[in-house]
Amino acid sequence: MPGIGGSVAGAFGNLGGEKWITYTIQSGDTLTAIGRKYNVSVNDLVAWNNIKNPDLIYAGDTLKIKQ
Repeated sequence: MPGIGGSVAGAFGNLGGEKWITYTIQSGDTLTAIGRKYNVSVNDLVAWNNIKNPDLIYAGDTLKIKQ
């Protein structure tokens, strides 16, 4: 599936007993594809990362993803 080859760099570790990772957005990624890869919803990604426009993400930006 194109567009989901981003990298996971570092980790937030356990924040409040929850494990978080940092995902670096790659060219062609979509929140839908990233959500599928990590088994989380687009709504969760938007909320966790304070994304104002879910249709507009940029390569090189990072996302926090709860595992």
